Amino acid sequence: MARATLPTESIGSLPIGRGISPRLSLVVAIVCGTLVLLTTVLLAEHETTRAIAEQERLVGNDLATSVDHILNQIRTRQRPELAALVGQPCADVSGRLAKLQTSIEYTRTANLALGGRLYCSSGQGSLNAPLSVYVPSITPGISLHLLPQTPFHPGVPALSLFDATDKDSGILYLITGDYIADVLSHGISYGAQDVGLSIDGVGFLSDNGKFVSSLKSARSYSTLVKSHLWPFSITLSSSAEFASRLRWKYMLAFNAVGVLLNILIGAIYLLAFAPRRLLLHAVHSGLRRNEFHIVYQPVVDIASREPIGVEALLRWNHPTRGAISPSFFMAEVESSTLLASVTGFVLHTVVMEMNRYAPAFPPRVAVNIASGDLERRGFATEVLALNRMLPTGVSLVLELTERFLLTQSAKTVTAFRTLKAAGIKFAIDDFGTHHSNLDLLSRFPFDYVKIDRQFVSTVDTDGCELIKGIVSVAKHFRLQVIAEGVETEAQHRALQAAGVPFGQGYLYQRPVRAEQFATLQEHRSAPSLPPQK
Repeated sequence: MARATLPTESIGSLPIGRGISPRLSLVVAIVCGTLVLLTTVLLAEHETTRAIAEQERLVGNDLATSVDHILNQIRTRQRPELAALVGQPCADVSGRLAKLQTSIEYTRTANLALGGRLYCSSGQGSLNAPLSVYVPSITPGISLHLLPQTPFHPGVPALSLFDATDKDSGILYLITGDYIADVLSHGISYGAQDVGLSIDGVGFLSDNGKFVSSLKSARSYSTLVKSHLWPFSITLSSSAEFASRLRWKYMLAFNAVGVLLNILIGAIYLLAFAPRRLLLHAVHSGLRRNEFHIVYQPVVDIASREPIGVEALLRWNHPTRGAISPSFFMAEVESSTLLASVTGFVLHTVVMEMNRYAPAFPPRVAVNIASGDLERRGFATEVLALNRMLPTGVSLVLELTERFLLTQSAKTVTAFRTLKAAGIKFAIDDFGTHHSNLDLLSRFPFDYVKIDRQFVSTVDTDGCELIKGIVSVAKHFRLQVIAEGVETEAQHRALQAAGVPFGQGYLYQRPVRAEQFATLQEHRSAPSLPPQK
């Protein structure tokens, strides 16, 4: 199919949309937008979880440090003086023990142990109680235990801190659970709902001063922070209100980003296809304003150079941009609802002009149809009706590109055969440029094969054998061969030598309007006058 060229300044400002189909692009844009929103939701949830865990870790570390401070203070305050009392009779040291205990904060009592038994208390004086009641497992050095209660204070949890000075002997500090609970309760003000201190996994002391034998069911967000100095852990879970507040904070932030990204995706989509919409709108307006017209280029017998047919080519004369070639708008038209209007314009115009100028035109007129035409309902009926309106002796040829035929449906095949049965002929346009498939030639009853101009341009140099091969294949399938884009005499001679019967190109004639074509044909056929003497 012959193409007209445009000046660079004409095509540079023309809004053209290229690439994937608009429908697929819209689907891609919607999918991308949905993925962006889902991603922002997941990221917001992830950041919420991370922020809650980080907050719980910070609060847990702060509480553990506070308890560490209490235990360190108890362990070191008056320790030499108390250690000196171990082993001395309670009657001699009870007063001294009571006085020393008052200077040790957070302790309920300080007790002396000897031989595995408690024998002296800062609160009760002399006593005789097994050390194992307060210290379930005695180890050298310091040991810390959580007690659900003590014999003298049933139902009141306590911490027992035993500082061994010898085997089964040492100082026992009892720390009231309420002191520790006061420290733990500070975590509530930082968004925690449940806070506890656990030792050896036997249970935990809650922020309300209660002893729980087993940890509560874990919440969605729970953290365990171990002390680096003492054998206890802080367990805490954030409140639902705190978690909800953080979740909304991150949801709003990330969703705002998601909305902005979706706006950007939408803007990119609109910008990408705004040129296409503008172009299609311009085509639609051009059809209404009669900006389109048809030009005709002859197909000649190469041996005689006489026209044996014409190809009808659509042209657009834009009021401000000038002449616009179909190569700059037909790709978009073919994938839009304007295809029926454009193809209909071409067919109706050809029929009208053939009837007006029939005697001056060759007997065959070729019209290019697009990929969606044979798929359209009613297309075959429309073409058959127009074909009957052509002048007697004029036959219609429909040109299709092979890239289109490779993927067509049963509907296409039915329309093809219906038109063929009515005497309409078919040509493969641009043969050899789109995955040539010999199976096409056997499945579709074509009449012509049009060799693309890119092969014709090299026929007089190194492409002659390829042209001969195409001619041989065409003869096998009983097809006529037309060479497109013939521009030089050298190409003409090479095509003739290669056995190509028909040609089309600027060498023979440029595309012109119907009235110009008729005038040229009349001049061609007019007998030349003998020279006057």
